[in-house]
Amino acid sequence: MQLPTFEGIMSVVVTPFDRRGEVDLDALGRQIEFLIAHGIHWIIPGGTTGEYYAQTVEERKRVLSFVAERVGRRARLAAGTNSARFDDVIELSGHATAKGYEALMLAAPFYSLPTTEDLVRHFRDVAAATTLPIILYNFPARTGVDMTPAFLAGVADVPRICAIKESSGSFARMLEHIVSFDNRYQRICGADDQAVDSFLWGARSWIAGASNFLPGEHVALYESCVVRQDFVAGQKLMRTMLDVFYLLENGGKYIQHVKYGCELAGVPVGDPRRPLQPLTDEEKARFRTLYEAVKNARLAKAAGVRGHCVPRAASRSRATW
Repeated sequence: MQLPTFEGIMSVVVTPFDRRGEVDLDALGRQIEFLIAHGIHWIIPGGTTGEYYAQTVEERKRVLSFVAERVGRRARLAAGTNSARFDDVIELSGHATAKGYEALMLAAPFYSLPTTEDLVRHFRDVAAATTLPIILYNFPARTGVDMTPAFLAGVADVPRICAIKESSGSFARMLEHIVSFDNRYQRICGADDQAVDSFLWGARSWIAGASNFLPGEHVALYESCVVRQDFVAGQKLMRTMLDVFYLLENGGKYIQHVKYGCELAGVPVGDPRRPLQPLTDEEKARFRTLYEAVKNARLAKAAGVRGHCVPRAASRSRATW
């Protein structure tokens, strides 16, 4: 079995909603074109940023189908297929497989609070039911469950489970992965404010929510740190964007800020679904100031990024361990 090497900026795309609160595929198409035009390497529908938890299974399948058709081979595709229900995970994962996705991104089932043993069994069963590689998504603040080293050891003999997006916010956890699992799981940056640190310690990809509205800047940071290994330049780029990332990670209204960022970038995607409410005028003004500071720095142009993508046909693979 050949497993993909995850490289580049992996944008967890927003799900646009219209004024009636329905999925807006026209707006989603415009968002996809915006991301591809600015060089995003992977597109991932169905992540936290895509508000998967607020959609029906049928809506999620429609989004997966639309994204696959619209992207084609212009960027690589992974699918967020997490759910609180095991059967939904399997159904959505099968749909993603049929539509040509290269990998799945899966967090722990939320709310049920499985034990480590439960979680190991869950992922072993999912892996047995799919042919796609699996990116683990550790986000205990959202799921209530931590993917601990004991869990990672419990699925380490399942080659299809091949990468981890660490979104716990703990830099110490990233170092723990290096010490205990360096040659087992590909590490993917999952905390926007730790991208430079992740790249410094060997990560080659970044699953990024803010790339929905700052795609060129994300590609610039990736190319500085990973392609050119210029971490001095990378640190300068990160410092310019850090205020935005810090607000997203710590401001308590992540989805709202990302969606408003898309509006500021010229690709409006509507409001989040209930129970989330839009930002207040005061919150918008604060975020607009931070966004404009980043744009005025012209990071992508300064770094020489012209916008390109890595087509699936040219992707590198790695053999199973």
